[in-house]
Amino acid sequence: MPRTRQLKQDIKYYPKALMERLENIKSYPMTLLEADSGFGKSTALQHFFDTRNPEAYPLHQHEFHSETPAEAWKVFCSLIAAFDKESAEKLFVIGMPDEDTMPEIARTIQGISCGRETFLLLDNFQLWELYRPCEFLKYLSDHGGEKLHIVVATHPYTKEERGGLIRSGLLYLLQEEAFAFSKEDTDAYYREAGLPLTGVQLEEVMRLTDGWVMALYIQMDAFVRTGQFEQGGMTALMQKTFWGGLSEAEKDFLLEVSIFPTFTLSQAQAFSGLTMEETENRLREKRFFIRYDRDHSCYTMHTQLKKMLEDKFALLPEKRQREIYLKGGELAEKAGDRMNTLRFYYHAGAWERLYAMPLTSYDIADTIDETTTPMILDIMEHTTHEMKVRYPKSLVPLAFTLFFLGQNEELLRQKDEIESVIVECSISEEEKDAMRGELELLLSFLEYNRIDAMSERHRRAFKLLGGPATLINSKSTWTFGSPSVLYMYWRESGKLNEELEQMDECMPYYYRLSRGHGTGAELIMRAEAHLHRGETDDAEILCHRAIFTADSKRQNSIAQCGVFTLARLALLNGDRELLEDSLATLRDRSYRNTEDLCRYTYDLAKSYLSLLLGKAEEVAPWLAEGKIDDRRLVIMSQPFAHIIYGRMLLEQKEYKKLLGMGGYVMGISSIFPNLLPQLYMKIYMAQALDAEGKRGEASQLLTEALEMALPDRMYLPFAENYEGIKGALAAGIREQAEMENIRQLADRLSRCRTLLKGKNVELTAREREILELAKQGLENKDIAERLGIKISTVNNNFSRLYQKAEVSNRTQLLLLNL
Repeated sequence: MPRTRQLKQDIKYYPKALMERLENIKSYPMTLLEADSGFGKSTALQHFFDTRNPEAYPLHQHEFHSETPAEAWKVFCSLIAAFDKESAEKLFVIGMPDEDTMPEIARTIQGISCGRETFLLLDNFQLWELYRPCEFLKYLSDHGGEKLHIVVATHPYTKEERGGLIRSGLLYLLQEEAFAFSKEDTDAYYREAGLPLTGVQLEEVMRLTDGWVMALYIQMDAFVRTGQFEQGGMTALMQKTFWGGLSEAEKDFLLEVSIFPTFTLSQAQAFSGLTMEETENRLREKRFFIRYDRDHSCYTMHTQLKKMLEDKFALLPEKRQREIYLKGGELAEKAGDRMNTLRFYYHAGAWERLYAMPLTSYDIADTIDETTTPMILDIMEHTTHEMKVRYPKSLVPLAFTLFFLGQNEELLRQKDEIESVIVECSISEEEKDAMRGELELLLSFLEYNRIDAMSERHRRAFKLLGGPATLINSKSTWTFGSPSVLYMYWRESGKLNEELEQMDECMPYYYRLSRGHGTGAELIMRAEAHLHRGETDDAEILCHRAIFTADSKRQNSIAQCGVFTLARLALLNGDRELLEDSLATLRDRSYRNTEDLCRYTYDLAKSYLSLLLGKAEEVAPWLAEGKIDDRRLVIMSQPFAHIIYGRMLLEQKEYKKLLGMGGYVMGISSIFPNLLPQLYMKIYMAQALDAEGKRGEASQLLTEALEMALPDRMYLPFAENYEGIKGALAAGIREQAEMENIRQLADRLSRCRTLLKGKNVELTAREREILELAKQGLENKDIAERLGIKISTVNNNFSRLYQKAEVSNRTQLLLLNL
């Protein structure tokens, strides 16, 4: 006969042995807790921090759910910022872990500072879709926070996945066996719940559950209701004991709220139809499967429950699913949750709700990820013309998304329909003109890099709008990640001066239209023209003016181009101080620019300069390996990256590979076109052909390069490569005056590079060891640890190195080739 005794709902039991093992968290830089859902990791950790932190040391924690990888990275950086703001900012700018960023992330993590005992808890870590999570954890365990203790709770990794993660002294590992209840723990747990077991019953429940705490809880509930334990695995147990014990209203409620990754009490109440108090009580009744996050004032479902509900939701009739999604969309919209608003309204088929929202291009850009992009494309392609006429104001922001996603053909197709919608819709003529103006601005991007054609649309847009547009965010990057404006807009041989004049005339119109977006671009382009002509004084003056102008409007992408140009000027002038300052500034500005498009700008600039200084080992690995693709760079900036990769292949004497990829680079450089990468590629290929014994073909390619460059007096690319091309140059007939300009610029560059590249300084064996480790990015304490010496010894060696090299700081020292 079933028992009528009620479970003590608030009973929580924590094995003493587990709590004692968790004490080791306080002694290790990182603790890794590996166990499947249902072993009570989160509950045990919360109890540990609530009861075994008498000093009230800070605890910063986050439980991952269904955040996008980018959102999760932002959360992680904000947690680090709680005790080391500088490192957090660096990590945020470096960007999410991938094959390019992982080394820099590792160095930054090693430099984390934490002077007060602090705990950092990353719960449900397995839900963070992270690149090589175990590699990331390995670096995380090697953090530099002296008093920082990181705790990571996750599902188990295989031995192969974990690889070299576990290293003595850095990481403490707790696995499932630590969380499984022993027979004694199970007996004590059931007794405290008011349900003492016989020896036979205890043996049976241990056989059925293996000490899995969630299974123990469900079996307890089954035993109280039926007088016996349920047979079968966890899925059957959840279905029969938990799900089978719910009313239809409770089942509907859980299915409805399950569409939210996390949900608030008010959102739950909207689904339950009960009062706030009644809804809160219902959530408490399911407390073992639904947890309340005090820090974020929201509820989260246990993974096991979430998985079961996802399976059941998929079996609901499509009409019922749409009803739930529609209600979820309304609640998400009310909460300002754009991502879930888009997702829910889309799945509900309520596209009209999306069009009715007051969307801007920034709102839509914020929702773009791998899951929402197909939704946006589907909406744009399949929304009826009639609906677009009813909601015309959303069309241009949505069309801007097509440009952002590189769907230019679809954008052109949509353009004709948008124009007809503007004519047919019932908004005022003033509003129609504003839409036409925004559309003109959008279409100007399809004219890239035809300065006059772009400006013609900008002027029409400004006239129609009567003021600034709303489409462009002035804080966004203007350069598409390129470190050079001249690279972007020099498109026709013999027309550079004309293009410079067009920039001078046209950019002010764009500035008025975009509230200063790209301010200083025309100054940088002219400064770069002076640089390529060897007119360094004019170039430097214009650079400083451009940087000042760009900074006045917070146009960091333009200022970065200016600083890169200053660094190139420093090479031509042999100005070590300017070079060091420019490199440091480039680095600093890269930390300030968090735009995805500018993520690789520093790599491009630094790698270009490193090759000219003879430091091929400092080229960014992805560039050195030629991994130039849409994942890293948009098509507008890819050809610039190939300028660097092409030179890398020359340095490595991979002539056949260079000649093989040359045609591809010439092709993508002809799209807009961009003459600078075409020029460099001809020069590189000429050197490769000459090295292969094909002097005649090399000379012909150089002739083509000269015919492209000399009408605009673009001497610098030849000067940078003079040693490799002078033989082939001599084999052809050239205008003597132009050749002399190239030769003089090459001699000047060669002398200054030699001056900047190195010093003859006599170093001890220990100094060489320390310097080499510093170049690898190790900090003083890490160097001391690696060499088994005191940190004071490392500091003293650095002081001597500064004296010998006649520099005043570490940055200057590492720039030298001692």
